[in-house]
Parts: sequence; structure tokens; C-alpha cells
Amino acid sequence: MSVRNPAISALMLVLGACSSPDLTPLEAGGGAIVAKEVSGELPLDPDHSLWREAVPKEVALYPQRSVEPYSGIDAKLPVRVRALHNGSAVALRLEWEDATAARERDIGTFADAAAVQWPVEHGPGVGLPYIGMGDAGHPVALWLWRADGTAEQLAAEGFGTLTAQPSQEVRANGAWRDGVWRVVLTRALAAGGEHAVELVPDRQGLVPLALAVWSGEDAERDGLKRLSAWRVLHLGGSEVDPAYVQELRDAPLPSGDPERGRRLMAEKGCVACHAFPGNPAQPTTGPGLRYAGGIHRADYLSESLREPSEVIVPGKGFSTAQDGRRTSLMPPFQGSAQEREDLVAYLKTLRR
Repeated sequence: MSVRNPAISALMLVLGACSSPDLTPLEAGGGAIVAKEVSGELPLDPDHSLWREAVPKEVALYPQRSVEPYSGIDAKLPVRVRALHNGSAVALRLEWEDATAARERDIGTFADAAAVQWPVEHGPGVGLPYIGMGDAGHPVALWLWRADGTAEQLAAEGFGTLTAQPSQEVRANGAWRDGVWRVVLTRALAAGGEHAVELVPDRQGLVPLALAVWSGEDAERDGLKRLSAWRVLHLGGSEVDPAYVQELRDAPLPSGDPERGRRLMAEKGCVACHAFPGNPAQPTTGPGLRYAGGIHRADYLSESLREPSEVIVPGKGFSTAQDGRRTSLMPPFQGSAQEREDLVAYLKTLRR
């Protein structure tokens, strides 16, 4: 019979509480953004000294090239993210280079802007919405900052459905100096409203999020933007479910060969409908794939090959409608599981 030593048991509990969760599986998708747990009020000032306590994480944003019109910018944008939380609210600071501060909005004039996108529903066993403003039945919540000083809380279930929410609890503040924007967005962890995301550390310490930035001087607005893939925010000090960490992990399918996948793009007829690097035709019949590997997860790419009608990217001529149901013009992939994995492995390389 074993006898438990109360002192040892207490020490084990303390060590367990202080240990950090293993988030290394998320490194395949760029790593988790860790919100440092602090005490007191969270700063709205982007230059507040408290931000130095948060470890920055770089997130790559890519031009939206799935549907026209496209932005004139054709380069990825690195955004440095820091995050803080105090158990009742969370704040994120986004920092990126922009040579010109566009602050005014008028007819034909657009302000710089940035947004954080969250899945309204998240947690173990809950799939992620489509990265481009969600999809039917899978809404996203957005926190939007504009350089004219305004902030909004919005929700969407796909392109063309973006709607301002009755509850406007998001606060934001931006400062531009020496060619760099520093923007803070903050909100209470708990929130009301049908399409407001709940960020509750005790329930789930990991929350998916994505970023978007608009360059006003380059006439970016609406779908003309740069966006990231789904990333993960860890609310520091909270426990995480290791199984959920694995669910949120993004990596090319392990047995996929990108070179075979590149050849299959021609053999399977993908070159006839999709624009991507190395395709001389550059057609617009289907969604553009130039940055597909940068903004889409491997599991989404695999699903879109297996069942294209599951999530249909909105675009003229991309689908047909019958009895209220839309069907993708792209047929389900006709090939082996290995060939599908090869295609996904190749698509994940498209991020230049």
C-alpha cells in the first residue's frame, strides 16, 4: 500500500500549474500567439511599456487572390502581433510597415484598416469556418479598426454578408510613426450577442484567429485586402486540451509529394480553371491559387478536392444554383488518395 506525502503532492500541483502547455505541434502553422497574463487594466496605448512583456509573433498576410477584383499589391505583409490578457479582457497589438498613413474616408478615398477574425464557435471537434469571412452555418466575428479612428464589431457567414453587430464592445486605437502602424484592439473575454465570440480561459485556452490589413492609399477595401491563414491564440496561464492542439495543427499531409502534385495540376486539368505560378494560361474560371498555401490549411485544401461543393468560394461562374442549393462547377477529384495528398502538398507550397 502506498502512502501519499502531502508536501510532495502540494509541490506537484504547484509545478503542474506553473508548467507551460506543449504547443510545439502548432509550430508547423507558424506557432501560437501567446497572450501574456498580466494584472490591472490592459493598455489601449500602442506604446505603453506593458507591451514589452508580451512576446511578439510574426504572422504573414497574403493578397486576396481567390476572387476578383484583386488588389494591386502582390506581396505578402509581415505583421508582428503581441497579446495581453488579465482574466477579464484581452488586447492585441498589431504592427506592420506602411510608408503612408491613409486616414481619410470619402468617395474614392479609403482609410488604412486592420481586423481580427474569430470563429463564433470553436473548441474540440468544431471545424474552422472558411478563411474568407466564414461560410453558411459557420459564422465569424470580426473586430475592425480604421485609421479614421473608428472601430466596429461585425459578423459574417461568407463574402457579401458582413454585418455590423448591435453590441459594439470593441475598443481600438492606432498610432503611425516612421512608416509603421501600431494598432491595439481590445474587448472583454466574455461578450453578449448572437454572433460575438466568447473567449473564456477556463473553458478553452486556445482560440483560432486570423488577421486582415487594408492599405487605403492602394485603394484596398472590402475583398481587396491581405489576409492570414487561421492562427491560434493561447490565453497564457490557462490549461489546454492536447487533443485540441493536434486538431489545430496545420501541416502538409505527411505522405504528399509536392513535385508529383505539381505534375498532377496539368494531368488532372487544374491548369484549365485555376491561376497559379507556373501556369501560363492564368485562367479565372475558378478561384485563384497563387497564395493558396499561405492562407489555407491542408485539411481545407484536401476537403475542397474531395467535395468542392462543401464550401463554395463566391465568384462569378464558380457554381450553379438549383432548388436553393449551390453546386460547385468543379467536380469531385477523380484520383487516388495518394494523388490527392500530392496535390495538397504542392498547393501548400504556393505562398510566394
